[in-house]
Amino acid sequence: MESPCKGYLPADVVQEILLRLPVKSLLRFKCVCKQWYDLIGSQSFAHRHFGHESNQEHLLVRHYRPDDERYAYALYVDETCSEFEELDHLQMPDTVSALMGPLNGVFCVVSISGHMALLNPAIRQFKPLPLPHPNVQPHLSSYDKLLGFGLDPLTGHYKLVSIQYYWDEEMDAPHYPSLVSVYNSGSDSWRQFEDVDLVNSSHCACRSLCNTYLNGVYYWLVEFNDVDVAIIAFDMINEKFQEIQVPDCIKAKEGDLALYGGSVALLLCDLDKIDKCVDIWIMKTEGCWTKSTTVGPFHDIRWPLGFWKNSELLLETGTSFLTLYNISTQNLRTVEARRKENGFFIYWVFSYKESLVSLKGEEDNCQLWDTSSDFVKNFFK
Repeated sequence: MESPCKGYLPADVVQEILLRLPVKSLLRFKCVCKQWYDLIGSQSFAHRHFGHESNQEHLLVRHYRPDDERYAYALYVDETCSEFEELDHLQMPDTVSALMGPLNGVFCVVSISGHMALLNPAIRQFKPLPLPHPNVQPHLSSYDKLLGFGLDPLTGHYKLVSIQYYWDEEMDAPHYPSLVSVYNSGSDSWRQFEDVDLVNSSHCACRSLCNTYLNGVYYWLVEFNDVDVAIIAFDMINEKFQEIQVPDCIKAKEGDLALYGGSVALLLCDLDKIDKCVDIWIMKTEGCWTKSTTVGPFHDIRWPLGFWKNSELLLETGTSFLTLYNISTQNLRTVEARRKENGFFIYWVFSYKESLVSLKGEEDNCQLWDTSSDFVKNFFK
């Protein structure tokens, strides 16, 4: 019988057809013949498939299920956000404390015990990361940690930045400076150093509304001297920090970082007011801010959660509803109304696209992503 790879269609036509297929189908078609196996498994095909117009972005939401009192991850099937699926491979253990990304379809998962891993749920690949082992003096105890997940655009390797804050038991005061650890997926190892200027206990850094990585740089909002605010940026190529100034008006309001229209954005809101407005500031170039718009007032919002499709603002209400506000039409609609009593920030939101990007390296220490497996259960204990 003639091989299905040697049909009447030219190879470039076959490739164009395959690029339009979902990941689930492509994983099955790797078994058709060696030619397809090599093609679908190549990184060049994976990146072309990820960027293809047929591979649409979907809203992924961690929401609360009051019927069985647990969290679940819902993938909305289209842009209307009217229907969702709770797919098995997108569910996370209850002990996941942070989910960062995705970048090219890959998440960084952190457990409450401190274990970290890279995860591509579409191809069921799960790569545990080695734990950093800093040489810390015995009188220092860790009290806080800040993470940033990004890519080195020159190598394509994933990097995870960990800023660890320590308390000096002898001095009964924060230790200066803080310890920075950088994981590189290319070497599957950590590099550690101290930054005495920008990353220290006097700078109170905040986690962003989303994974604020953009064009090789990760951004955090920081407060120092109790009143001053700035942005700390980490360059994933040279692995150095720099400080970026923010608009003066942020000092009078609560603020968070997000990504909007291919730029870093500041969302500012006065939480003391009953009817809250959200100011959206855009950084087009480093340190150059422009106020894009003000949306609202909203009577019952707890906090903005980020943007969806660059035209809608996601909001969590005081009654734990998830709503979408269209900036252009000024239309507000409820996406979810699953109230959790005394709930606070119960939603995590992500823009998710399926990906064929493999996490396997030279050591090939990837595991099968299956939350029912003993390995995954033990990892997230």
